[in-house]
Amino acid sequence: MTRDEQRPDLDQAARLVAESRRRAEQDAREARERARSKYSLAAMLRRLREENGFEAIMNDAFGGRRD
Repeated sequence: MTRDEQRPDLDQAARLVAESRRRAEQDAREARERARSKYSLAAMLRRLREENGFEAIMNDAFGGRRD
């Protein structure tokens, strides 16, 4: 196989690597966004639980920590 015959395979491999890298970067961005969203939701629920006294009710009902 000559050098010119190998070139298309190398070009295709380079394109596949670049495409794979772009997909991996996009997947990482989406995963970070999902994690950020879930963290925000958890923080909001924690704050609501503390503000409305639900935490104290649950602790009293199920023997949770005593303050």
